[in-house]
Amino acid sequence: MLKGNQRTLYCFSPPVMIATFVIELILAVVVFVRHHMTRFGQTAGFVLILLATFQFAEYRICTTTGTLPLVWSRIGFVAITLLPLTGLYLVSLISHKPHFLKLGYATAAGFVVYFALVPKSITGAICGGNYVIFNTSNDLYRLYGFYYLGFLLLGIWESVEKISALKRRTAGKKALQWLIVGYVSFMGPMGIGYIFFPATRNGAASIMCGFALTLAFVLALKIVPVYQSSRLPAP
Repeated sequence: MLKGNQRTLYCFSPPVMIATFVIELILAVVVFVRHHMTRFGQTAGFVLILLATFQFAEYRICTTTGTLPLVWSRIGFVAITLLPLTGLYLVSLISHKPHFLKLGYATAAGFVVYFALVPKSITGAICGGNYVIFNTSNDLYRLYGFYYLGFLLLGIWESVEKISALKRRTAGKKALQWLIVGYVSFMGPMGIGYIFFPATRNGAASIMCGFALTLAFVLALKIVPVYQSSRLPAP
């Protein structure tokens, strides 16, 4: 981004968004090529595609005009709406306990329809230079926050519970430990920003998915290889 005669690259500026998209897409291809034969590998690759989709949507919001930013806002929100559920599904494949997945499917489907089809759900987006600020309706947004944060925390809780139940160190246990690292890597920074920097709250979705690049690396390079190396039956 140009500022006077000086080029300033902000943390989540459009060049960073497109770079993040490319990295996450490459990681998704790697996971699909190496582990496409298992449900765990397919789901992990899908998570990476969702992350990449949101980054590309943000980039298009910042580089298009007219009605296209609104269209890409809806695409981006549909992508991130599925993330908490797919994360919990990954945990369930290791723990073999599909806690609240049916509720998650129904809730996620409802929000996908809401953001995709209801006109007032998203009314626009502003490219702030450092992150994207989405204009959303307050009607269901608080409930959406409970869904989003609730299922992320549920994934961590389910991982901790399974780790505690496993007495010896196994590949499954190690994969769950890395999953927790992945969760915390993007929830932690956003949580700190939300509490101590109120100005960032309107860009929570954008900032959280920016930090999720760490999750992408952990998922592709640690979690999936560790789980696939285990002798657990691959669902």
